[in-house]
Formats: sequence, structure tokens, C-alpha cells
Amino acid sequence: MSVFPSSAASPWLPSLKQEAVAWGTAEGWRWIFVFKSALAALLALWLAMRFQLDQPRLAMITVFIVMRPQTGMILTKSVYRIGGTLAGVMVSLLLVSLFAQEPVLFLLGLALWVGLCTVGAAFYRDFKSYGCVLAGYSAALAGLSAAPQPNAAFSLAVTRLSEVTLGILCAGVVSDIIFPLRLSDQITSNVQNRYVEFMAFVRRSLSGTAATGELEAMQMKLVGNVLALESIRNAAFLEDPEVRSRDLKLRKLNSEFMAASTTFYSFHQLLNRLTKNALPAGEVLTDIYDSLGLVLEPTAATPQSSHAAHVAARRIAAFRAVLARKVRQARADVPALNDAQNRADFETAIELLHRFLHELHGYTRTYATLSDKEQGPKPPDDIQFATYTDPVAALLTGGKAFVSILLISVFWIATAWPHGASALSFAAVTSALFGSAPDQYRGVRHMIMGHGTGYVLALLFACFIMPSLDGFTLLSMALLPFLMIGSYVITYPRWVAIGTGYVVFFLAMLSPSNPMVFNPVGLINDGSASLLGTAIAGLVFMTLVPATGAWFNRRMAGQIRRQVVMACLDPLSGILNRFESGTYDLLHKMESTKHLADDQNQRLVAWILSVREIGRAVIHVREDAAMVQMPPWLSDQVQESIRSTARLFRRLSARHREATLDSVTLAINSIQREMEFESHTPHDRDTLRRLLASLHLMRIALLDDETVLAAATGGLPENTTEEIANAA
Repeated sequence: MSVFPSSAASPWLPSLKQEAVAWGTAEGWRWIFVFKSALAALLALWLAMRFQLDQPRLAMITVFIVMRPQTGMILTKSVYRIGGTLAGVMVSLLLVSLFAQEPVLFLLGLALWVGLCTVGAAFYRDFKSYGCVLAGYSAALAGLSAAPQPNAAFSLAVTRLSEVTLGILCAGVVSDIIFPLRLSDQITSNVQNRYVEFMAFVRRSLSGTAATGELEAMQMKLVGNVLALESIRNAAFLEDPEVRSRDLKLRKLNSEFMAASTTFYSFHQLLNRLTKNALPAGEVLTDIYDSLGLVLEPTAATPQSSHAAHVAARRIAAFRAVLARKVRQARADVPALNDAQNRADFETAIELLHRFLHELHGYTRTYATLSDKEQGPKPPDDIQFATYTDPVAALLTGGKAFVSILLISVFWIATAWPHGASALSFAAVTSALFGSAPDQYRGVRHMIMGHGTGYVLALLFACFIMPSLDGFTLLSMALLPFLMIGSYVITYPRWVAIGTGYVVFFLAMLSPSNPMVFNPVGLINDGSASLLGTAIAGLVFMTLVPATGAWFNRRMAGQIRRQVVMACLDPLSGILNRFESGTYDLLHKMESTKHLADDQNQRLVAWILSVREIGRAVIHVREDAAMVQMPPWLSDQVQESIRSTARLFRRLSARHREATLDSVTLAINSIQREMEFESHTPHDRDTLRRLLASLHLMRIALLDDETVLAAATGGLPENTTEEIANAA
């Protein structure tokens, strides 16, 4: 007989089960990753000891460097790690064979190689960057150990490569066998979540009730989603043949999403300008976009299956037909739209809305057919994700790494420091890692925090725990909690540098080997030297033209504005996708450097948003101008408006802004006169109408005195500013 009534005890069971499921969903994958990482590291340690490799710690460190929750990430990262390590080892052999008896030339060559690899790490993205990082510090690790004994250089290089390969194999096998987490599943989740979040962003924007900060946060999340899908797609290429077969669709999905997002931003900006000035076009458009919000209701806009996505696409297509009737009715019922300026505002907004619905419909259809197998001839592959990195900034980053290595080398040679090799090794490692970090300032702080923590715990382990251990089993049990701490911290993206720095430094200082060596004095000396090397590299990166300084800020602003110059002058083939992906990449860079002062960050983000609007309009002007036969004089005026826009964004000034505005206005007036002739075919007339809408959008953006462009170029003449209220 139970002491407690069953009715009192039973309500706890469902609640307990619910909490357990919630915990498993939120934290379960983290602990699976923690145990898999620890198991792979201990397996690598055991095998390295059985094979009598010189430095089993290198195999363990490799496990934690390549280990990721998703199997595909490990496979791709392992390929680049082997390639980078092989390149670094070959360079180390070259340096040893040339300069083994000349330490000055050897260290100078090593500093030059690490600097060049850091340039590559800063210039490239994802795994190419990682390969450059490995090529840099592998040369330092292998070269510094082989230089004192050049006759054994080749065998040492082969041993280092064997240790790295062993760690990679252990990480890959454990990840693929024990509760594997496939990137293909993450791609599906990413695509579904982004569709839901984008529809929510559109509804919140159209409702007019969302705060500016809320909309910016939602937009930044969508930007991060685009870059995340691109990164996952690249990594999953080696994991799953199904992902390879749908690679083009995934890139197309990203491209269509970016296009729809930018068009909606332009439409929303124009709508805000019209409603803020209480213009007739804004009042008419309010009813139209309210009906669009009804079409994008959550129940219809969040399809979780292919069938539901097809239904959503049909709803959007039906609204496009309804929109045409609403526009005709508005033109007939609102006399104020007969005014030339009001009509131009209205037609521009409607053209943007039509374009957005067309792109949203295409995006939804691609989303609906993502799981379908390709049938028939393969479509042309002209979609590439463009990333832009400032080459001068990358060269400067490599220069910082070169200076770091050079400073420690000079001190080492001048003082005959016994532990100079340890300091130089970690300076090379951290310089390469700092160079590839999207946020160098935060990367330096987090890496030093991780190294300091690993040093203290390694010292405690070596002095108080290791003397009591006997055999591999006890060593593994003692290491397990220390390894789990680092693995758990790595699961948080914001703290990954702390977790990686901790576990790498802990294992490097502890240096488990067979047999184990008890040498706390050597550990203290090596650890202090390694920490000093990390600190010197961090100090150089934070003080020598810091990434948060005014110079980098100006370079970033110039790089953002060059997107419009590219939109004006680059070849038309594939320009839309290059412009969109490059702009999203720059916006993601800004999101990753939130430590910038708020006013600097907001100013750069404002530049990116302004560039998105004007650059996209310029691209549509160029595309439509290439599709229609215009008189030479009219074509010259349109081309001059494009060239003047490029001059404005290449060199900001009030004079260039006024000249651009004049050329755009002249092109608008000329096209309006040309459209009065009845000789144009319906196709040409539609193209001229789209061309006129894009030019009018450019004119409105140039006239807006509340934009960052206006603040950078100064005010317009008085006779021009009088037009602003009438031109939205």
C-alpha cells in the first residue's frame, strides 16, 4: 500500500517527462558531442602510445581541433587539415635543408612563411582559410623540432604527419559511428527555419507595429542564416551524395532569398518615405499591402512539407493576379494619382511590389521542389556565392604575424633563451588563428583566456593528480573531466575560442606520453614561455593598426561603397548574384564585430543598407536598358546616369551627388517623353516602365536627406531640396 495517494503522485510524471524531453532537445546534442570528443581523444592517445609515436599529445590536440558536432564538418575539415599539414611539413623540410646552420635566416624564412599563410587565412573563408592556418603553424612546429637535429628532419616530419593523421581518423570514425549528426538534416532545418523567419519578418514589417531594433535583429538573423547555409552546403559536399545532387538548388534557393529580401527592403523603404510625408500614393498603397499581409498569414506561410509549400506558392501567384485588379481600381478611383509626381511614386512602389511577389513566388517554388530529384537536362550553373575581402587588410594581418614571429626570434637569439622554441611555436599558432578570426579583438581575448585556464589546470594536474596514476586506465579516467570541460565550452559558438584554447594548451603543457615524465619545473618554464608567445602575438594584433581602429573603419566603408561601383561597371552576366552575396557577406562581417562603437557600427550598417537599395536599382536599370531598343541619345543619357552614380560612390561629394541627381532626373524625363510615342511594342513599353521605376527609385534615394549618403555628401542646393517632399 502506497503512503502517498496516486492522484498526488501522477501529475509529476508527465511534467518530469516533458522536462526531460525539453532538456534532451536543448542540451542532449551537446553532451553527445562532449562524450564523443573525449572518447576520440582518448582513443587517439591509446593508439599513439601503442604505435610509440613521439608526441601523442599532437594526436589528441588534432581531435579537438577537427571535432565538430556534424560529421560532414569533420570530413571536410580533415581534408584541409591534412593538406595544410603536408604543405607546412614540406616547407619545414625546405627551411631545415637550406638554413639548419643559419638560425637568423631560418627564423626569417619561417616568419615570412607564417606571414604569407596568415595573409591567406585572412583573405579566404571557411576551410580554405583553415588550410592556410595549418600550413603556417605546421611549418613552425615541425621546423623548430627538426632544426636542432637536421639529420632526423625527414623522420620527424613523417612522425608529425602520422600523429595528425591518427587524430583525424579517430575523430572521423567516432563521429561517424556513434550517434552521427548529418549536415543534410541541418540543411533541411536551416531552410525551413529561414522560410518561416522571413515570412515573419515580412509580416512584422508590413504591420507597422514592430520597433526598428526588432526588425534589425530579425534582418541580421536572416543574414546569418544565408552565410550559415552556404557554409553548411560547402561542408556537406563530401558527406552526402544527395546534397551533391541538390547543390545547384541550394545555391539557387540562397540567391532567390537574397534577391527577394533586398527587393522587399527597397519596397519597405519607399513605403516609409511615402507614408511619412502623407503622400497620396502612400495612402493608396496601405490598403494593398494590408491584403498582402493576409496572404502571408502564419498558417499559410510556414509550410513544413513539399505539398504545403506548393499551396503557399499558389496563394502568392493568386495574389499577383488580385494585385493587378487592385492597381487598376486605384488608378481609376484616386484622382490624386493623375499628378505626375504622385503617379511616379505609385508606379515605382507597385513595380517593386510586383518584383517582390515574383521573386517570393520563385523562392517558394524552389523551396517546394528542393527534395525532388532533377529530371531532364541540367540547368546552366551560373550561381556562385561571392565573398569580398580587402587585400590590403589581409596583407596587414600577415604583416602582424611576421612582426610577432620576428620579435620573439630577435629576443630568443639575443638572450639564448632555452625555451624560445616554445614561445615561437605558440606565437606562430596564435598568429595564424588570430588572422583567420572574423573578430580579431575578441579572438585575442578569448584565446588568451583559454590558454591561461589550460595552463593553470595542467599545472594542477601534473603536480597533484598525475603522481597518483598508474596505467592508461587511471590516466584516462583522470583526464576525462578536464577534456569534457573543454568540449562542452566548444559547443557554444561565442566561446569556441576559449574552449579550443583551453583544451589545446592543457594537452600541450601536460604532454601525455609513454612513459610519462614528471617534470613540473619544465612544465612551468614551457608554459610560461608559450603564454608569453601568445601574449606577444595578441599584443601585436591589438595595437599595430587594430581591426577596431579608424583606418579599418574607413577601409570597410570604402569596400561597402565599391559594391555600387561594381553594380555600375562590372559585366552583366551573374552580376545580381555577385552583388547580393557580396553585400550579405559585408553585412555579416559587421554583425561579427559588434565590439565596434555603436555609432561606427550603425553608420557602416546604414551604408550597407543604402548600397543594397541603390546598387540593386542600378543593376535593374542596366538589365532593362540592355533589353530594349532605345534611340542613341536616350541610351547615352541612361548610361550617363549609371556612370555618374559610379563616380558618386567612388568619391563622395556634394557636387557628385548633385550631378548624379541631375543625370538621373534627365534620364527619367527623357524616358517619359519617349513613352508618349505609340510606336513601341507592348514588350518595349513594359521594359521602359520598369526602367523608369528603377530610375525613380534611385532619384528618391538620392533626394532623401535622412540617409547616410546625405550625411556624407552634405546638403543639396535650395532649389533641389524643395523637391524632396514631393518626391517622397
